[in-house]
Amino acid sequence: MPEFKREVRPIEISYICDACGKGMMSRSGEMDPITGDIEHRCLICDHQQTFQWREYPRITHIGVDEDI
Repeated sequence: MPEFKREVRPIEISYICDACGKGMMSRSGEMDPITGDIEHRCLICDHQQTFQWREYPRITHIGVDEDI
């Protein structure tokens, strides 16, 4: 299949703490390569939560004509 190019823009994906509803979750440990578990901690209330195969915050890219 041939190569093609298109213009994209970066977006940030964050996760708001389930415990306090105000702070952002931030990675606080390394990913377990077997389970995909990544420890996160709230920057405000220090609540800990594990996400699988997803790190917060993260940057991804979408097409310039795509909606968030």
